[in-house]
Amino acid sequence: MAGAEHSLVTDLTGLGADCDTRALYPAEPLLEALLATRADGVERRLILSEADRDFDALVGLDAEKRLVLGLSDRAPAAGQPPLRPLARQMAGETDTAALLEILCNEASSQCAAAGAAVLKAVGHEGEIVAAMGILGVARASRFPLARSLARDVIRTRDVVSVADFGAHRPLIKAVPELRVGPVMLAPLIAHEVMLGVLGVTRPVGGHPFTKREANRLRAIADYAAFALWKAELLEKAQAADRAKSRFLATVSHELRTPLTALAGYEELLADQVIGPMSDAQRDVLERMRSVTHHLASMIEEVLTFSSLDEGREIVRPTDFLAADLARATAAVIEPLARQKRLFFGLSVPEAPIRMTSDVDKVRQILVNLAGNAVKFTDAGEVRLELEQEGPEVRYIIRDTGIGIAHDDLDRLFKPFAQLDAGLTRRHGGTGLGLYISRGLAQLLGGRIEVESEPKRGSIFTLVLPADAA
Repeated sequence: MAGAEHSLVTDLTGLGADCDTRALYPAEPLLEALLATRADGVERRLILSEADRDFDALVGLDAEKRLVLGLSDRAPAAGQPPLRPLARQMAGETDTAALLEILCNEASSQCAAAGAAVLKAVGHEGEIVAAMGILGVARASRFPLARSLARDVIRTRDVVSVADFGAHRPLIKAVPELRVGPVMLAPLIAHEVMLGVLGVTRPVGGHPFTKREANRLRAIADYAAFALWKAELLEKAQAADRAKSRFLATVSHELRTPLTALAGYEELLADQVIGPMSDAQRDVLERMRSVTHHLASMIEEVLTFSSLDEGREIVRPTDFLAADLARATAAVIEPLARQKRLFFGLSVPEAPIRMTSDVDKVRQILVNLAGNAVKFTDAGEVRLELEQEGPEVRYIIRDTGIGIAHDDLDRLFKPFAQLDAGLTRRHGGTGLGLYISRGLAQLLGGRIEVESEPKRGSIFTLVLPADAA
Protein backbone atom coordinates (compact mmCIF):
# COMPACT_ATOMS: atom_id res chain seq x y z
CA MET A 1 0.00 0.00 0.00
CA ALA A 2 3.03 2.32 0.08
CA GLY A 3 2.43 5.42 -1.98
CA ALA A 4 -1.22 4.53 -2.60
CA GLU A 5 -3.57 7.42 -3.39
CA HIS A 6 -6.77 7.82 -1.40
CA SER A 7 -9.48 10.38 -2.03
CA LEU A 8 -11.58 12.27 0.45
CA VAL A 9 -15.01 12.07 -1.10
CA THR A 10 -17.97 14.36 -0.62
CA ASP A 11 -20.44 11.71 0.65
CA LEU A 12 -20.26 12.13 4.44
CA THR A 13 -23.57 10.42 5.26
CA GLY A 14 -23.78 9.55 8.94
CA LEU A 15 -21.77 12.49 10.27
CA GLY A 16 -24.04 14.97 11.94
CA ALA A 17 -23.15 18.63 12.10
CA ASP A 18 -22.35 18.31 15.81
CA CYS A 19 -20.36 15.08 15.44
CA ASP A 20 -16.89 15.15 17.01
CA THR A 21 -14.82 13.85 14.12
CA ARG A 22 -11.66 13.81 16.25
CA ALA A 23 -13.18 11.11 18.46
CA LEU A 24 -13.67 8.88 15.39
CA TYR A 25 -10.21 9.41 13.94
CA PRO A 26 -7.82 11.90 15.55
CA ALA A 27 -5.02 11.71 12.94
CA GLU A 28 -3.43 14.64 11.09
CA PRO A 29 -3.27 15.68 8.27
CA LEU A 30 -6.25 13.49 7.36
CA LEU A 31 -8.47 15.33 9.84
CA GLU A 32 -7.71 18.77 8.41
CA ALA A 33 -8.53 17.59 4.91
CA LEU A 34 -11.67 15.86 6.13
CA LEU A 35 -12.97 18.94 7.93
CA ALA A 36 -12.23 21.10 4.90
CA THR A 37 -14.10 18.64 2.66
CA ARG A 38 -17.13 18.79 4.92
CA ALA A 39 -17.00 22.59 4.76
CA ASP A 40 -16.86 23.16 1.01
CA GLY A 41 -17.62 19.79 -0.62
CA VAL A 42 -14.44 19.77 -2.73
CA GLU A 43 -12.67 16.44 -3.11
CA ARG A 44 -9.08 16.40 -1.77
CA ARG A 45 -6.36 13.84 -2.36
CA LEU A 46 -3.88 12.46 0.16
CA ILE A 47 -0.76 10.34 -0.31
CA LEU A 48 -0.43 7.92 2.59
CA SER A 49 2.43 5.46 3.10
CA GLU A 50 3.06 2.41 5.26
CA ALA A 51 5.41 4.53 7.33
CA ASP A 52 2.38 6.41 8.68
CA ARG A 53 1.28 4.61 11.89
CA ASP A 54 -2.21 6.02 11.49
CA PHE A 55 -2.59 4.41 8.08
CA ASP A 56 -2.43 0.93 9.59
CA ALA A 57 -5.38 1.82 11.82
CA LEU A 58 -7.20 3.38 8.92
CA VAL A 59 -7.08 0.33 6.64
CA GLY A 60 -8.52 -1.74 9.45
CA LEU A 61 -11.78 0.22 9.40
CA ASP A 62 -14.81 -1.47 7.90
CA ALA A 63 -16.49 -0.08 4.78
CA GLU A 64 -19.16 1.78 6.78
CA LYS A 65 -16.65 3.59 8.98
CA ARG A 66 -14.53 4.46 5.90
CA LEU A 67 -17.55 6.06 4.28
CA VAL A 68 -18.42 7.94 7.47
CA LEU A 69 -14.89 9.31 7.62
CA GLY A 70 -15.13 10.31 3.98
CA LEU A 71 -12.18 8.16 2.93
CA SER A 72 -12.24 5.97 -0.18
CA ASP A 73 -9.62 4.13 -2.20
CA ARG A 74 -11.70 4.36 -5.37
CA ALA A 75 -10.27 5.70 -8.63
CA PRO A 76 -11.09 9.31 -9.60
CA ALA A 77 -14.66 9.94 -10.66
CA ALA A 78 -15.72 9.13 -14.21
CA GLY A 79 -15.08 11.92 -16.70
CA GLN A 80 -11.94 13.01 -14.80
CA PRO A 81 -8.95 11.51 -16.63
CA PRO A 82 -5.77 10.85 -14.60
CA LEU A 83 -2.97 13.39 -14.90
CA ARG A 84 -0.06 10.97 -15.04
CA PRO A 85 -0.40 10.25 -18.78
CA LEU A 86 -0.42 14.00 -19.42
CA ALA A 87 2.72 14.45 -17.34
CA ARG A 88 4.50 11.66 -19.24
CA GLN A 89 3.39 13.05 -22.60
CA MET A 90 4.63 16.54 -21.79
CA ALA A 91 7.89 15.28 -20.29
CA GLY A 92 8.66 13.50 -23.56
CA GLU A 93 8.10 16.59 -25.73
CA THR A 94 10.75 19.29 -26.16
CA ASP A 95 9.15 21.52 -28.79
CA THR A 96 7.38 24.49 -27.19
CA ALA A 97 4.73 24.81 -29.90
CA ALA A 98 3.80 21.12 -29.56
CA LEU A 99 3.72 21.43 -25.76
CA LEU A 100 1.36 24.39 -25.94
CA GLU A 101 -0.97 22.47 -28.27
CA ILE A 102 -1.00 19.46 -25.92
CA LEU A 103 -1.58 21.75 -22.95
CA CYS A 104 -4.55 23.56 -24.51
CA ASN A 105 -6.22 20.35 -25.65
CA GLU A 106 -5.79 18.61 -22.30
CA ALA A 107 -6.87 21.60 -20.22
CA SER A 108 -10.03 21.98 -22.30
CA SER A 109 -10.79 18.26 -22.11
CA GLN A 110 -10.09 17.74 -18.41
CA CYS A 111 -12.00 20.84 -17.34
CA ALA A 112 -14.99 20.15 -19.65
CA ALA A 113 -14.35 23.46 -21.42
CA ALA A 114 -15.12 24.65 -24.95
CA GLY A 115 -11.77 26.31 -25.48
CA ALA A 116 -8.35 26.89 -23.96
CA ALA A 117 -5.46 29.29 -24.44
CA VAL A 118 -2.02 30.16 -23.15
CA LEU A 119 -0.94 33.78 -22.90
CA LYS A 120 2.33 35.45 -22.00
CA ALA A 121 3.04 38.90 -20.65
CA VAL A 122 5.01 41.06 -23.09
CA GLY A 123 5.75 44.32 -21.32
CA HIS A 124 2.41 45.88 -20.42
CA GLU A 125 0.54 43.65 -22.85
CA GLY A 126 -0.68 40.08 -22.90
CA GLU A 127 -0.24 37.93 -26.00
CA ILE A 128 -2.21 34.78 -26.83
CA VAL A 129 0.55 32.38 -27.92
CA ALA A 130 -1.64 29.27 -28.27
CA ALA A 131 -5.39 28.73 -28.45
CA MET A 132 -8.01 26.15 -29.46
CA GLY A 133 -11.78 25.79 -29.52
CA ILE A 134 -13.82 28.96 -29.18
CA LEU A 135 -10.66 30.82 -28.14
CA GLY A 136 -8.98 29.99 -31.45
CA VAL A 137 -10.00 33.34 -32.96
CA ALA A 138 -7.85 35.11 -30.34
CA ARG A 139 -4.60 33.35 -31.28
CA ALA A 140 -1.68 35.81 -31.69
CA SER A 141 -3.83 38.68 -30.36
CA ARG A 142 -2.44 41.27 -27.97
CA PHE A 143 -4.34 43.22 -25.34
CA PRO A 144 -3.51 45.57 -22.44
CA LEU A 145 -2.87 43.77 -19.15
CA ALA A 146 -4.29 46.64 -17.12
CA ARG A 147 -7.71 45.71 -15.64
CA SER A 148 -7.51 42.27 -17.25
CA LEU A 149 -8.21 38.91 -15.63
CA ALA A 150 -4.72 37.78 -16.61
CA ARG A 151 -3.27 40.64 -14.57
CA ASP A 152 -5.10 39.34 -11.50
CA VAL A 153 -3.58 35.88 -12.02
CA ILE A 154 -0.06 37.31 -12.45
CA ARG A 155 -0.50 39.46 -9.33
CA THR A 156 -2.01 36.79 -7.07
CA ARG A 157 -0.15 33.83 -8.64
CA ASP A 158 -3.33 31.83 -8.07
CA VAL A 159 -6.34 30.52 -9.99
CA VAL A 160 -8.90 33.20 -10.91
CA SER A 161 -12.40 32.39 -12.16
CA VAL A 162 -15.43 34.44 -13.27
CA ALA A 163 -18.92 33.20 -14.13
CA ASP A 164 -19.31 35.70 -16.99
CA PHE A 165 -16.31 37.17 -18.79
CA GLY A 166 -18.35 40.16 -19.96
CA ALA A 167 -17.90 42.52 -22.89
CA HIS A 168 -15.81 45.16 -21.12
CA ARG A 169 -12.62 43.10 -20.83
CA PRO A 170 -9.47 44.27 -22.70
CA LEU A 171 -9.31 40.99 -24.63
CA ILE A 172 -12.87 41.42 -25.95
CA LYS A 173 -12.01 44.93 -27.10
CA ALA A 174 -8.98 43.55 -28.94
CA VAL A 175 -10.96 40.61 -30.42
CA PRO A 176 -14.60 41.81 -30.78
CA GLU A 177 -15.76 38.57 -32.42
CA LEU A 178 -14.79 36.56 -29.32
CA ARG A 179 -17.85 35.24 -27.41
CA VAL A 180 -17.16 33.50 -24.10
CA GLY A 181 -19.00 33.03 -20.81
CA PRO A 182 -17.35 31.47 -17.75
CA VAL A 183 -13.55 31.82 -17.75
CA MET A 184 -10.93 30.30 -15.46
CA LEU A 185 -7.20 31.11 -15.49
CA ALA A 186 -4.24 29.47 -13.73
CA PRO A 187 -0.62 30.65 -13.51
CA LEU A 188 2.21 28.72 -15.18
CA ILE A 189 5.01 28.98 -12.63
CA ALA A 190 8.31 27.08 -12.62
CA HIS A 191 11.18 27.78 -10.25
CA GLU A 192 9.32 30.88 -9.03
CA VAL A 193 9.29 32.30 -12.57
CA MET A 194 5.96 33.28 -14.14
CA LEU A 195 6.02 31.68 -17.60
CA GLY A 196 2.49 32.58 -18.59
CA VAL A 197 -1.18 31.95 -17.91
CA LEU A 198 -3.33 28.95 -18.84
CA GLY A 199 -7.02 29.65 -19.40
CA VAL A 200 -10.16 27.66 -20.19
CA THR A 201 -13.63 28.92 -21.08
CA ARG A 202 -17.18 27.89 -21.82
CA PRO A 203 -19.75 29.48 -24.13
CA VAL A 204 -21.98 32.33 -23.03
CA GLY A 205 -24.57 30.95 -20.59
CA GLY A 206 -22.43 27.91 -19.72
CA HIS A 207 -22.10 26.53 -16.21
CA PRO A 208 -19.48 28.29 -14.04
CA PHE A 209 -16.33 26.36 -13.24
CA THR A 210 -16.34 24.53 -9.89
CA LYS A 211 -13.67 24.48 -7.21
CA ARG A 212 -12.86 20.91 -8.20
CA GLU A 213 -12.18 22.07 -11.77
CA ALA A 214 -10.08 24.94 -10.40
CA ASN A 215 -7.93 22.42 -8.54
CA ARG A 216 -7.73 20.34 -11.70
CA LEU A 217 -6.56 23.30 -13.78
CA ARG A 218 -3.99 24.24 -11.14
CA ALA A 219 -2.56 20.71 -11.22
CA ILE A 220 -2.41 20.73 -15.03
CA ALA A 221 -0.67 24.11 -14.98
CA ASP A 222 1.90 22.84 -12.46
CA TYR A 223 2.75 19.85 -14.65
CA ALA A 224 2.91 22.01 -17.77
CA ALA A 225 5.02 24.80 -16.30
CA PHE A 226 8.06 22.60 -15.71
CA ALA A 227 7.74 20.98 -19.16
CA LEU A 228 7.59 24.45 -20.75
CA TRP A 229 10.54 25.59 -18.64
CA LYS A 230 12.62 22.68 -19.90
CA ALA A 231 11.59 23.26 -23.53
CA GLU A 232 12.42 26.97 -23.37
CA LEU A 233 15.84 26.25 -21.87
CA LEU A 234 16.53 23.75 -24.64
CA GLU A 235 15.45 26.18 -27.35
CA LYS A 236 17.62 28.94 -25.87
CA ALA A 237 20.59 26.58 -25.83
CA GLN A 238 19.95 25.59 -29.44
CA ALA A 239 19.63 29.25 -30.46
CA ALA A 240 22.93 30.03 -28.74
CA ASP A 241 24.53 27.08 -30.51
CA ARG A 242 23.29 28.31 -33.88
CA ALA A 243 24.58 31.81 -33.11
CA LYS A 244 27.97 30.31 -32.24
CA SER A 245 28.08 28.44 -35.55
CA ARG A 246 27.18 31.57 -37.52
CA PHE A 247 29.83 33.56 -35.66
CA LEU A 248 32.50 30.94 -36.35
CA ALA A 249 31.56 30.77 -40.02
CA THR A 250 31.63 34.56 -40.42
CA VAL A 251 34.98 34.96 -38.67
CA SER A 252 36.47 32.06 -40.64
CA HIS A 253 35.35 33.55 -43.95
CA GLU A 254 36.87 36.89 -42.97
CA LEU A 255 40.16 35.21 -42.00
CA ARG A 256 40.34 33.16 -45.17
CA THR A 257 40.42 36.24 -47.44
CA PRO A 258 43.67 37.78 -46.10
CA LEU A 259 45.15 34.30 -45.67
CA THR A 260 44.62 33.60 -49.38
CA ALA A 261 46.44 36.83 -50.23
CA LEU A 262 49.27 35.87 -47.87
CA ALA A 263 49.62 32.49 -49.59
CA GLY A 264 49.75 34.25 -52.96
CA TYR A 265 52.58 36.55 -51.84
CA GLU A 266 54.42 33.54 -50.45
CA GLU A 267 54.25 31.82 -53.86
CA LEU A 268 55.62 34.94 -55.57
CA LEU A 269 58.57 34.96 -53.18
CA ALA A 270 59.15 31.21 -53.54
CA ASP A 271 59.20 31.49 -57.34
CA GLN A 272 61.71 34.36 -56.95
CA VAL A 273 59.57 36.60 -59.14
CA ILE A 274 60.51 39.61 -57.03
CA GLY A 275 64.20 38.66 -56.93
CA PRO A 276 66.65 35.93 -55.93
CA MET A 277 66.61 34.62 -52.35
CA SER A 278 69.34 33.28 -50.11
CA ASP A 279 69.20 29.87 -48.44
CA ALA A 280 68.31 31.47 -45.09
CA GLN A 281 65.48 33.42 -46.70
CA ARG A 282 64.14 30.28 -48.38
CA ASP A 283 64.23 28.48 -45.02
CA VAL A 284 62.18 31.25 -43.41
CA LEU A 285 59.79 31.17 -46.35
CA GLU A 286 59.31 27.41 -45.98
CA ARG A 287 58.47 27.88 -42.31
CA MET A 288 55.99 30.60 -43.24
CA ARG A 289 54.40 28.29 -45.82
CA SER A 290 53.98 25.55 -43.19
CA VAL A 291 52.32 27.92 -40.71
CA THR A 292 50.07 29.38 -43.42
CA HIS A 293 48.99 25.89 -44.49
CA HIS A 294 48.26 24.93 -40.86
CA LEU A 295 46.13 28.05 -40.34
CA ALA A 296 44.27 27.44 -43.59
CA SER A 297 43.49 23.87 -42.49
CA MET A 298 42.07 25.11 -39.19
CA ILE A 299 39.87 27.64 -40.97
CA GLU A 300 38.58 24.97 -43.35
CA GLU A 301 37.76 22.75 -40.36
CA VAL A 302 35.70 25.49 -38.74
CA LEU A 303 33.85 26.20 -42.01
CA THR A 304 33.08 22.50 -42.49
CA PHE A 305 31.90 22.26 -38.87
CA SER A 306 29.51 25.19 -39.43
CA SER A 307 28.19 23.67 -42.66
CA LEU A 308 27.56 20.30 -41.02
CA ASP A 309 25.96 21.90 -37.98
CA GLU A 310 23.52 23.87 -40.14
CA GLY A 311 22.87 21.06 -42.63
CA ARG A 312 24.46 22.89 -45.57
CA GLU A 313 26.93 20.20 -46.63
CA ILE A 314 26.11 18.70 -50.04
CA VAL A 315 27.22 15.28 -51.31
CA ARG A 316 28.59 15.27 -54.87
CA PRO A 317 29.15 11.60 -55.80
CA THR A 318 31.65 10.53 -58.44
CA ASP A 319 33.18 7.18 -59.51
CA PHE A 320 36.76 6.48 -58.39
CA LEU A 321 39.13 3.68 -57.39
CA ALA A 322 39.43 3.23 -53.64
CA ALA A 323 43.14 2.36 -53.90
CA ASP A 324 43.89 5.62 -55.73
CA LEU A 325 42.34 7.59 -52.87
CA ALA A 326 44.34 5.57 -50.31
CA ARG A 327 47.58 6.37 -52.20
CA ALA A 328 46.67 10.08 -52.40
CA THR A 329 46.11 10.09 -48.63
CA ALA A 330 49.44 8.36 -48.07
CA ALA A 331 51.19 11.02 -50.16
CA VAL A 332 49.91 13.68 -47.75
CA ILE A 333 50.50 11.80 -44.48
CA GLU A 334 53.81 10.01 -45.18
CA PRO A 335 55.95 13.21 -44.98
CA LEU A 336 54.34 14.06 -41.63
CA ALA A 337 55.17 10.59 -40.32
CA ARG A 338 58.74 10.86 -41.63
CA GLN A 339 59.23 14.13 -39.73
CA LYS A 340 58.41 12.24 -36.49
CA ARG A 341 60.61 9.30 -37.51
CA LEU A 342 57.59 7.01 -37.82
CA PHE A 343 57.13 4.26 -40.38
CA PHE A 344 54.07 4.79 -42.58
CA GLY A 345 52.72 1.71 -44.31
CA LEU A 346 50.12 1.37 -47.07
CA SER A 347 48.35 -1.88 -47.92
CA VAL A 348 45.82 -2.12 -50.78
CA PRO A 349 44.44 -5.26 -52.48
CA GLU A 350 45.48 -6.14 -56.03
CA ALA A 351 41.87 -6.39 -57.23
CA PRO A 352 40.49 -2.93 -58.00
CA ILE A 353 37.72 -1.63 -55.73
CA ARG A 354 35.42 0.83 -57.43
CA MET A 355 33.44 3.31 -55.36
CA THR A 356 30.73 5.87 -55.98
CA SER A 357 30.87 8.57 -53.33
CA ASP A 358 32.03 12.14 -52.72
CA VAL A 359 35.75 11.68 -53.21
CA ASP A 360 36.68 15.03 -51.64
CA LYS A 361 34.78 14.26 -48.45
CA VAL A 362 36.23 10.74 -48.22
CA ARG A 363 39.74 12.21 -48.68
CA GLN A 364 39.04 14.78 -45.94
CA ILE A 365 37.98 12.02 -43.53
CA LEU A 366 41.04 9.87 -44.29
CA VAL A 367 43.49 12.78 -43.94
CA ASN A 368 41.87 13.68 -40.60
CA LEU A 369 42.05 10.12 -39.25
CA ALA A 370 45.54 9.37 -40.54
CA GLY A 371 46.81 12.80 -39.46
CA ASN A 372 45.48 12.18 -35.96
CA ALA A 373 47.22 8.80 -35.90
CA VAL A 374 50.55 10.48 -36.68
CA LYS A 375 49.92 13.32 -34.22
CA PHE A 376 49.26 10.96 -31.29
CA THR A 377 52.01 8.45 -32.07
CA ASP A 378 55.53 9.15 -30.78
CA ALA A 379 57.19 5.89 -31.77
CA GLY A 380 56.43 2.91 -33.99
CA GLU A 381 54.26 3.07 -37.05
CA VAL A 382 51.04 4.18 -38.69
CA ARG A 383 49.40 2.01 -41.33
CA LEU A 384 46.58 2.61 -43.83
CA GLU A 385 44.88 -0.55 -45.08
CA LEU A 386 42.09 -1.01 -47.60
CA GLU A 387 39.67 -3.93 -47.90
CA GLN A 388 36.17 -4.72 -49.10
CA GLU A 389 33.52 -6.73 -47.26
CA GLY A 390 30.43 -7.30 -49.37
CA PRO A 391 28.85 -3.97 -50.27
CA GLU A 392 31.12 -2.05 -47.84
CA VAL A 393 34.59 -0.58 -48.31
CA ARG A 394 36.78 -0.32 -45.20
CA TYR A 395 39.69 2.11 -44.79
CA ILE A 396 41.61 1.01 -41.67
CA ILE A 397 44.12 3.31 -39.93
CA ARG A 398 46.27 1.57 -37.30
CA ASP A 399 48.79 3.25 -35.01
CA THR A 400 51.04 2.39 -32.09
CA GLY A 401 50.28 5.65 -30.28
CA ILE A 402 49.08 6.64 -26.84
CA GLY A 403 45.68 4.95 -27.22
CA ILE A 404 42.36 6.00 -25.70
CA ALA A 405 40.76 4.95 -22.42
CA HIS A 406 37.36 3.28 -22.68
CA ASP A 407 35.73 6.02 -20.56
CA ASP A 408 36.95 8.68 -23.02
CA LEU A 409 35.42 7.09 -26.12
CA ASP A 410 32.02 8.73 -25.49
CA ARG A 411 33.40 12.27 -25.81
CA LEU A 412 35.91 11.46 -28.53
CA PHE A 413 33.63 12.68 -31.34
CA LYS A 414 32.23 15.75 -29.59
CA PRO A 415 33.00 19.17 -31.12
CA PHE A 416 35.93 21.11 -29.67
CA ALA A 417 36.75 18.17 -27.42
CA GLN A 418 40.34 17.05 -26.86
CA LEU A 419 41.27 14.36 -24.40
CA ASP A 420 44.29 16.39 -23.26
CA ALA A 421 42.40 19.69 -23.17
CA GLY A 422 43.95 22.46 -21.11
CA LEU A 423 46.67 25.05 -21.21
CA THR A 424 49.35 22.40 -20.90
CA ARG A 425 48.15 20.06 -23.62
CA ARG A 426 50.89 18.81 -25.94
CA HIS A 427 48.84 18.45 -29.12
CA GLY A 428 47.33 21.37 -30.99
CA GLY A 429 44.28 21.60 -33.21
CA THR A 430 40.70 22.78 -32.99
CA GLY A 431 39.24 19.57 -31.58
CA LEU A 432 36.89 19.37 -34.57
CA GLY A 433 38.62 16.75 -36.72
CA LEU A 434 36.86 13.64 -35.40
CA TYR A 435 33.50 15.40 -35.07
CA ILE A 436 33.72 16.50 -38.70
CA SER A 437 34.93 13.07 -39.83
CA ARG A 438 32.01 11.28 -38.21
CA GLY A 439 29.53 13.86 -39.56
CA LEU A 440 30.87 13.48 -43.11
CA ALA A 441 30.89 9.68 -42.83
CA GLN A 442 27.25 9.68 -41.76
CA LEU A 443 26.44 12.08 -44.59
CA LEU A 444 27.97 9.56 -47.01
CA GLY A 445 25.92 6.71 -45.52
CA GLY A 446 28.84 5.27 -43.56
CA ARG A 447 30.31 5.23 -40.08
CA ILE A 448 33.57 5.31 -38.13
CA GLU A 449 34.49 2.41 -35.84
CA VAL A 450 37.07 2.71 -33.06
CA GLU A 451 39.13 0.15 -31.17
CA SER A 452 41.71 1.42 -28.71
CA GLU A 453 43.67 0.60 -25.60
CA PRO A 454 45.82 3.01 -23.60
CA LYS A 455 49.55 2.76 -24.46
CA ARG A 456 48.77 0.09 -27.08
CA GLY A 457 47.52 2.21 -29.95
CA SER A 458 44.26 2.67 -31.80
CA ILE A 459 42.41 1.41 -34.87
CA PHE A 460 40.04 3.80 -36.64
CA THR A 461 38.00 2.27 -39.45
CA LEU A 462 36.08 4.31 -42.00
CA VAL A 463 33.27 2.10 -43.33
CA LEU A 464 31.52 3.36 -46.48
CA PRO A 465 29.08 1.79 -48.95
CA ALA A 466 30.79 0.98 -52.22
CA ASP A 467 27.92 2.66 -54.06
CA ALA A 468 26.60 5.69 -52.18
CA ALA A 469 25.08 7.43 -55.20
